[in-house]
Amino acid sequence: MFRSDQNIKWVTLVDNSDLDNSEYTSDDETSLVIDNKTEQTIDDINDTSELPALREYKGRTYTIEIAAGAILGGLSVLIGFLWDAYVEGILGGPQFAPGMTWVDLLAVPILVAFFVFGIRSGLIACVIGCGAIAGYLSEGGFGWLAMLPKFVATITMFLVPWIILKINTNRKAKNKFRILKALDYSSETFNSVGNYAFLMGNAILFRMIFTFIFNLFVIIPLYFYLVYGGETFETVFTQPILFLTLVGGYTAWNIVQGVTDSIISYLITYPTRLYKVFSTW
Repeated sequence: MFRSDQNIKWVTLVDNSDLDNSEYTSDDETSLVIDNKTEQTIDDINDTSELPALREYKGRTYTIEIAAGAILGGLSVLIGFLWDAYVEGILGGPQFAPGMTWVDLLAVPILVAFFVFGIRSGLIACVIGCGAIAGYLSEGGFGWLAMLPKFVATITMFLVPWIILKINTNRKAKNKFRILKALDYSSETFNSVGNYAFLMGNAILFRMIFTFIFNLFVIIPLYFYLVYGGETFETVFTQPILFLTLVGGYTAWNIVQGVTDSIISYLITYPTRLYKVFSTW
């Protein structure tokens, strides 16, 4: 039964099964009392400030992450081959880093895969995108050798931030002290320019360290042995000045490339709100 002491200018539809013999009364136009037990204003009902943000792709998203990694990895392959075939010849490369172009965009789709779809997607895109370097025509049959340092450099750019966020989140879950309280395990964390600069700055720093060691002790010795041959295996210990000069040049190039990858990936993912629509983490 519905009873009103004043004129009611709004109507509430309810399931008849819930009515029983309860009396619905209204003291004003913005409140409802049921058997003198429950009172709630219309403003309270319409208030959604406490509701959590809804994301369409939260939860078990393995299929989406794998598919996105494969697609963005394929885009990385396409960019890489086009860059190798056309752009590299136009731009040329720095003399301090022989064999390198001034900049390439191969890693950009890989970083976007990580920022939007998470670590699994980033790893898949990285394997596909960097693996394709083995087929570059400009490498003269040594594409597999050029592929290795690029893979190390690229995977460092998202693996280091991922590890930092993981450690920080695990400490939060255990109520342990955290210096970086604002860094939660989420794509949203990278939206802040300050957070992004800190995380990617660490990534570039570790990229420099890892590529310096890898190039110095693995790539350059192998390259000299395979290309120039010789009875001895040249290393930094036999040719220190030559090796350190080359590795120093490649390290400087990695700084420029790392900064470029970071800036372009950020502009694609965050100002465009791409992560808001598709983020899975």
